[in-house]
Amino acid sequence: MTKNIKAIKSDSLSGNYDTRFVIVNTETGEILDDAQGYGYRSAQKAYAAYTYKHRDKSKDKRRKQEEKAIKKWWQNHKELSKDLEQTAFEIAKGSWGPDDKLDAKLLKTILEQENIESEYSPGKLLKIWKKL
Repeated sequence: MTKNIKAIKSDSLSGNYDTRFVIVNTETGEILDDAQGYGYRSAQKAYAAYTYKHRDKSKDKRRKQEEKAIKKWWQNHKELSKDLEQTAFEIAKGSWGPDDKLDAKLLKTILEQENIESEYSPGKLLKIWKKL
């Protein structure tokens, strides 16, 4: 992302009671982002949109690959998934204590009891399991 950007008020896109902002290159004055000709309602929204559009997409790709690998891990551990589902049902039903909940700490305990090792954290495993 370039550091020489600035959100400025656009007189051409702003109305009497509606201020609009665009992202401009401070060195050249070129408009880099104008929300498809409509402008942004605030400078903060303009910066947020511009940084989102120009973020490092390799992180997204890595995250998707990791999610895919965790889904495959769960497919290889279907029995654990069924046990976890039963545990979640019992907790929701109230068979366990009122303070018990299905969280990463409980999953870590279950993994240790079953002698199952994973390269992924219990938090990530649980997050993907909830999506399955």
